Amino acid sequence: LQLQKMASLTFFSVVVLSASLSSASGAKPNLLFMMADQMRHDAMSSVWPGAKTPNFDRLASEGVRFARAYTTTPTCTPARAALLTGQKPWNHGMLGYGKIAYHYPFEMPRALAAAGYRTVSFGKNHFDWNASAPNDDPFDPMDKGAEINHGYESQSIYDGITSEPDNYHQWFSREMPGHKPEEGWPTLDMNSWMGAPYVFNESLHPTAWVGRQAVNFIKNYSGSMPYMLKVSFHRPHSPYDPPKRIFDAVNESDLQPIRLAEDGWDLRFNGSVPGCWTPGCTKCSDAWCGDMTEPAKTLGRRAYMGSVRFVDEWVGHILDALNETNQTEKTLIIWTADHGDGQADHFHWRKGFPYELSAHVPMIMRWPSMMDDMVTLTRGSVSQAVTELRDIFPTFLHAAGANNSIPAGHPIDGRSLLLADQPGWRTILDLEHATCYNETVHWNALTDGEMKYIFHAFYDTQAEREQLFNLTADPYELREISKLLPDETAKWRELMVKQFEDEGRGPTWVQDGQLLQRKQAQLYSPNYPGNQPSPPKPSVKCTAKLVPGLTFSLYPNHNEQSSTICQCMNGNPNQPTVAQVLPMQANTSLCPSEKPYTGDLELQLCNQTDPDQQFLVTLDSEVRTVDEKCLTALSKSEVGIRDCDSKQRHLQSWILGTGGRLCTIKGSTFEGCLTIKSNPNVDV
Repeated sequence: LQLQKMASLTFFSVVVLSASLSSASGAKPNLLFMMADQMRHDAMSSVWPGAKTPNFDRLASEGVRFARAYTTTPTCTPARAALLTGQKPWNHGMLGYGKIAYHYPFEMPRALAAAGYRTVSFGKNHFDWNASAPNDDPFDPMDKGAEINHGYESQSIYDGITSEPDNYHQWFSREMPGHKPEEGWPTLDMNSWMGAPYVFNESLHPTAWVGRQAVNFIKNYSGSMPYMLKVSFHRPHSPYDPPKRIFDAVNESDLQPIRLAEDGWDLRFNGSVPGCWTPGCTKCSDAWCGDMTEPAKTLGRRAYMGSVRFVDEWVGHILDALNETNQTEKTLIIWTADHGDGQADHFHWRKGFPYELSAHVPMIMRWPSMMDDMVTLTRGSVSQAVTELRDIFPTFLHAAGANNSIPAGHPIDGRSLLLADQPGWRTILDLEHATCYNETVHWNALTDGEMKYIFHAFYDTQAEREQLFNLTADPYELREISKLLPDETAKWRELMVKQFEDEGRGPTWVQDGQLLQRKQAQLYSPNYPGNQPSPPKPSVKCTAKLVPGLTFSLYPNHNEQSSTICQCMNGNPNQPTVAQVLPMQANTSLCPSEKPYTGDLELQLCNQTDPDQQFLVTLDSEVRTVDEKCLTALSKSEVGIRDCDSKQRHLQSWILGTGGRLCTIKGSTFEGCLTIKSNPNVDV
């Protein structure tokens, strides 16, 4: 292996962009930003012919495909923070799957609006839905509520969160009275690895809904301002549910081979070791790893490919709309995804991993002829520059002639893709993810597109913590070579040490030039807006006398000071992906605990190591136990721990408010909050 090629590798923290105007005439191009959720880099026929995606290929043939494009933190929310800010994880503050801040000091849609653009977003943003906000969707004035906007003038949202009454859900309820969108994929859920054809007419599918709005916007736009249009498809993210005509057209021979390690490094993910799915649950639908049955794998992978093809169809309709309205040569287009999908490679499903299956994403840029004077890239070429989602914001600033809008001293870590073939481009890229799924999925990585070094922070021994792959000779990471090349591994380790020291990550990350094991994940950096403040104290005090053994019930939201009713817990809604013990506000030594063998929820002395007291309040509004069961509203007054079931989502969706109450979502069959009722006369 020809690997001794490590030259001076430098981190770039501040970008210096060309100061030129957007074109020789000073005219500003429209900006069309299209993306998918959970689309692998190789799910295009320009990479894998069986994908059969003619419109992605069309876009690449007229522009440039970036073959070494990455998402630094490969799950939905931190990837979108990079898109909003143009920053690396430590600078925008999200080190894993947390909550996108409501406002950043300098963010893409707001900056482009200030530069004279009309900013519009269709599809998935994941910015958080506010049901009480005024409707900002002029395309459907019947809707109620709005997404946090970050500077988008108008939005029409589908985030894929079943408990969120976003624009798509409201539209669907008008089109199909008495039905819910989830009925379109009755055997699947929002994180399943399984697949099945879409049940309803394909015109009702979220992909068609998003694509149709984009086409209509382009065909009917008559404004004098240039526009920045974001078109964000939720699919091929789960559920894998393409229309039946597309699903039937995907042959098993179209699929890529499943890649497994030649040296066995990935066997710990095959499901023989606990952690891939719920104990007692055979290959759960939302498993993140495991060796599933061959028919189930094939079905899921065909449905995934069909979902990609359906998105490709709608991208074609959007490109046609540009052509029909003579806007193609006035519009800068970028296509990418927030992260990839395991698709059984190395026994992985879903996302969140340092491997190419998850962190390597598609990225294509097509520039209009009006920008030919400022672009030296070759149309139809494949660039080997190491690119990342953080580069998209600087690219749009560059094209808009708005580089001077970057506040003095504000770090922008991305670079304009228009300059990707120029000297001084980045040589290495940092990647990372705080704990996701379980404590072992907790890592940092570095790559130059040719080599990749991974540090798994959880494991006890150096041998378990480090991996090295030669991506040039081994693009699907079939051979782990850190032990074969100790000197090469040491060079990359030193680069990571330098990164952590330069960023000031502190003694829990690095000491005396050594990377440290980290059993506890850090979800937010000190740069997260507001520095991840603690949730406010409840405004209503609970003075109830609490004792171990009391059982929880469901009770209406109680807004008065009470000595008998307690609904306030000291949970942190800003850290939803951290499995946390939730002490009661009235007595922080007592915590909710699952009663063994019964599924009841009772109060017991807090024990940080007791798995029966660890609860994960997910961004999909579920409250999950360590063994992947869900808090469930059983009746108007009863709650318990039951198997998670997408068909019971209306009984298993909860909101942890900043005041500490854990309540069912509005519209649930049984509305109320998790409650302890005590006897004020009990001597505690």
